Amino acid sequence: FIEWMIGRNGPDTIERYFSDVSNNVYTIMGTNIHGWFTLPWSRNEVRQMANEDSELQDSIDRDFAFYDKTKELCVELALRSGETLHNQKITIVNAEHNAVYGKRFGVLLTPKLIFSSVLAHEMVHSFYIGHSYSDRNIKIFPHSRSGEYDDRYDLMSTANALMHPSTYGLSGPGLNGPHLDYLGWLPMNRVLYFGRDGRHNYTLRLSSLSIPHKSTTAWLLVLIPYDRDDPGNVYTVEYRTPNNYDSGIKQGAVVIHRIQRVGSSYYSMIVTHSRDYYELLEHTEWVHFLDFDSSNKYQYIRIRVERMNRRAHYADVKIISTFDPIACRSFELKKALSSNNINAKSTTVEHICLPSSHAIDEEFLIQKQEKRNRFFDDRQTYGMNACEDGKIWRAIDAYDYVCVDYERIATILEDNQLDSTRRSDDGCRDPYVTRDAFVGDNVCVMKEEHVRIHQENNDFHSHMRNYAFFNGQDTVGV
Repeated sequence: FIEWMIGRNGPDTIERYFSDVSNNVYTIMGTNIHGWFTLPWSRNEVRQMANEDSELQDSIDRDFAFYDKTKELCVELALRSGETLHNQKITIVNAEHNAVYGKRFGVLLTPKLIFSSVLAHEMVHSFYIGHSYSDRNIKIFPHSRSGEYDDRYDLMSTANALMHPSTYGLSGPGLNGPHLDYLGWLPMNRVLYFGRDGRHNYTLRLSSLSIPHKSTTAWLLVLIPYDRDDPGNVYTVEYRTPNNYDSGIKQGAVVIHRIQRVGSSYYSMIVTHSRDYYELLEHTEWVHFLDFDSSNKYQYIRIRVERMNRRAHYADVKIISTFDPIACRSFELKKALSSNNINAKSTTVEHICLPSSHAIDEEFLIQKQEKRNRFFDDRQTYGMNACEDGKIWRAIDAYDYVCVDYERIATILEDNQLDSTRRSDDGCRDPYVTRDAFVGDNVCVMKEEHVRIHQENNDFHSHMRNYAFFNGQDTVGV
């Protein structure tokens, strides 16, 4: 188990999987292995304890009460035996047949499911991510929802995903682009919000998500908006190749996902094509019609794979989007505002979009149209880590998605520039200390700045535009 989790001699360990998929942002080095421990109860006795535990029986996860009670008893026994445990725990038992995750006691694995894909899958649930979906009306397993477990390019569809044999059983694949974006495991300077620069028709280059980011230079993920009132609703485009944790993929492929908000959470689903293909290959294309606008123009998105370079691990993709957040929809009436009305309302809006009911207050419609007019200008941050209005990414490095006030950026840049003057061979000169915004951030700053940086880290979730579970209606936090 030590070799499987954190062994240093092979590419198939769990530590190596997460290190590679996250581009070294996340690591499980420091994991400790404890046990074996023998529970002094039979399975029937544990099951009876679970049935009598009112807290477990009242939970939405009551079907897993037996496994939750097993984890609880194992953890308590380990603690009584003098072991020191981390907050995140993995319990392995030598009976039953299941793999489950729970917020309180973590992951549980049973003998037939002790292999890398399953363990990594359950661990990712602890990052507030549910299962992945396709847009197909299909039930992969009797207990699953329509399309659930049907994103074959994503670890969170394990058992139906494109896994490959490894030293420790089936492994992979990696995580899809939406999940990587949600986790902050993609560098912000290589995620493109299409249309933000004013261009809506051009060819761009995508580097493979299956290759370490430091080995490539092109875009890693493209976000294409389609909802004028929710910039988080996007189609995503990524390129995957049969390398590393994606060795189960047959060939290089461009993959499209649709992200859509449902309730308080965003869901992603892989877009399938004719004959149930999950991907676009060279010289193939996908066209999606959004809607007519009020002038009878069709808004649409077109994605065509022009070229794939298998040796250099990139794909050239032409994207056309006629999505116009300012235009009224076909079922709305475009009402022009008079110059007097514009001046009286102190607005730059020239028209509003009246719904068929005409029952909505004009002031509300003007405010709504003002946001639509600023749709692309307001996208200073975007994706699943977008900041609330008035905040910007701190961006100490390309993975630093902490949201801060705009004026903080000048301080951070100044500290970066003055770092060499504040250090000696032994480290930071007095009174400076290392900033430590994240592991490896050794810039020398004043102690007050160090404290502020760590307060920003602690408060990161309170300044995100949407801090919620992804691909599920569960909650975040304990």
